[in-house]
Amino acid sequence: MALYMRTSQAGLDVIKAFEGFRARSEALPNGRWIIGYGHMRRARKGIRVSETEAEAILREYDLPPVERYVTRCVLAPMSQNEFDALVSLAFNIGPKAFASSDVVAGINGGNRLEAAEAFDDWRRARIGGRVQIVDALVRRRAAEKSLFLNAPGRTPVASSRLYRALHESEAIAYTPEPREILVEHRPGADDAPAQQEAQPQTPTRTATEEAAESVRQQMVRILGETGDTASQDDRPNVSTDGATPEEITAAISELAGEDRAKGVQKSVWPQREDLPPPPFLEPGEIELPEVDDDPRLEPEVIDDFEQVEVSQDSINRAIEVNHAMEAEARAGSFFAALPFGILALIGLALGGYGIAGQFGLVGGDPAFRNGLEIFLPIFLILLGLILFGVMAYYFVRTLITDD
Repeated sequence: MALYMRTSQAGLDVIKAFEGFRARSEALPNGRWIIGYGHMRRARKGIRVSETEAEAILREYDLPPVERYVTRCVLAPMSQNEFDALVSLAFNIGPKAFASSDVVAGINGGNRLEAAEAFDDWRRARIGGRVQIVDALVRRRAAEKSLFLNAPGRTPVASSRLYRALHESEAIAYTPEPREILVEHRPGADDAPAQQEAQPQTPTRTATEEAAESVRQQMVRILGETGDTASQDDRPNVSTDGATPEEITAAISELAGEDRAKGVQKSVWPQREDLPPPPFLEPGEIELPEVDDDPRLEPEVIDDFEQVEVSQDSINRAIEVNHAMEAEARAGSFFAALPFGILALIGLALGGYGIAGQFGLVGGDPAFRNGLEIFLPIFLILLGLILFGVMAYYFVRTLITDD
């Protein structure tokens, strides 16, 4: 989320083009008045404005609250074009509709393509009691979407050799059909008759019944049900460590009431809409907690588009304050770059003094100098040129960066 962004000239051009300029105030069907580029707060009967005044009112008076609201609603980083398109949309549909739109949900969710497609959800208007698609809104949404998708960098390639466009009806995702899974149960052979005769008190159970008992006991432990404790105590201790996945599948089928008379049992892999209710809870016993409508959970929406009485003098003063702030910022950038300019002049002076000494203009005749005096002008020339070049670079860079 950007701390503060302003609408660029590209965004202003889109808003001005589709709002239209009104030199005189015009009455709306709801009894309000409109003037300039969609300005309604101070509009009243008998007012005239020029195009320059209307653009100043739009930029300095109407758009700042919309820009702040867009900045609060959108939590993801935005480019300048995306911000301009969102401001134009919010200025047209209003703050509450913008905050709850799929455009904001898409860009906050990181899917900018879905956000761009959601611009087309706002192409209808009520005309004569009938909701219908409006040509002007279709064109405005197309311009805003184009500005939103105009990201800096290389334009993606959409050649017909690479992508063949499909109609929406052809692009519906294919849902795979349910697969039939065969689960074969092979009961173990009775190869220990002597052991069965030695333990006649233990009832014989199939592997399916043992797996079913294992699943039931696990569900009782998870759900915390008590059940019939007396009957559970009378049941023998059955080991379930040896239950295979096939046996557990067959046990679940048995608990669900399926017919297991055949040796081969069929189970269809369930889809989401075919999932049965839990086998140990009746559908009527499932209670969902009721959630009360808590007004504190509703987002607080601040409507910045309510009618406010503001005089023309206030608008002029706001424009003057903005110009003063811009002049102060330019003066601050100049004072920040001033030390580099002074050092660049010092370097230029050293270089000039070295050149003058090299040609004998200062410091006496070069023919009567000793070894140190011979190299001193050359050293001053090099030092002055280096100092001048570096300081001049930082002087210009500071001015450009601060601007």
